[in-house]
Amino acid sequence: MDHIPDSPPGTPGPGPDKALRDAVTIPAYLLMGTGALVVLFWVFNLLSSIVGAGAGQEGLPPEFYNDPNLQPYRELAEQLLSLQSEGPSVIGILYSVLGVGLGALIAFGGLQMTKFRMYGVALAASIVAMVPCFSCCCCFIGLPVGIWALVVLTRQEVKAAFR
Repeated sequence: MDHIPDSPPGTPGPGPDKALRDAVTIPAYLLMGTGALVVLFWVFNLLSSIVGAGAGQEGLPPEFYNDPNLQPYRELAEQLLSLQSEGPSVIGILYSVLGVGLGALIAFGGLQMTKFRMYGVALAASIVAMVPCFSCCCCFIGLPVGIWALVVLTRQEVKAAFR
C-alpha cells in the first residue's frame, strides 16, 4: 500500500497535537476571561468619567477646617475637589478608552492563542494582563493568568505550533 500524506502539498501541516492544545487551552481561556473583566471594568469607569461621578460632593470634611495642622493643605484639597466635581473628566475618559482597548487586546490575544495564530499578539496580551495600571484585577487574576500564559507561550513546541 502506498503512503497517503496527511495533507496535500502546499497546505498547512496537521497542526498542534492534542497534548499541546490541552496545555494552551486553559491559560488562553483565562486570558480571554481576564480581558473581558478588564473591558467591563474600564467601560464602567468610562461611563463614570463621562457622567462626572465626582459631582455633587459637598466639600471637604469638617476635620480639614478644625485641625490647624491641615491648614497648609486646605487650599490644595479644595482645588482638587473643585476640579473633580466639574463634570466629565477628559483625562479619565482617555485613560478609560485606553483601558478598554488594552482589555480587548488581552481577550483577542487569548483568542489567537487558542487558534495558534499571531504569536506576538498572544505574547503581548499575556504581558499586558500582568501590568497593574491597566488590568483592574491584576494582582488577583491578571498576574497569575499572564504568567501562566507567558510560560506556556515560551515553550519551544508551542512557539513552533503557531502559524
